[in-house]
Amino acid sequence: MSTSKAKRARQKLAQQGKVNPEVLRGSWHGVSPTVKVTPTLKQKQTQLYNKYKRNPAHGSSDSFYLLHLLTSA
Repeated sequence: MSTSKAKRARQKLAQQGKVNPEVLRGSWHGVSPTVKVTPTLKQKQTQLYNKYKRNPAHGSSDSFYLLHLLTSA
């Protein structure tokens, strides 16, 4: 079987003394990947509560109504 163009290019780089990308692949450098955990019911409820929670600054209105009645005499 023949080698691919990419593999030939990598081999050429290795022959020239440059870094071969194959060496760097799959190396986590001491970092262990974490497993994604599905959220619990309480976490989902908290997320939804906080998502739709209104901002208290916008909830309170500082406006007032002024009713002025004109009476004709």
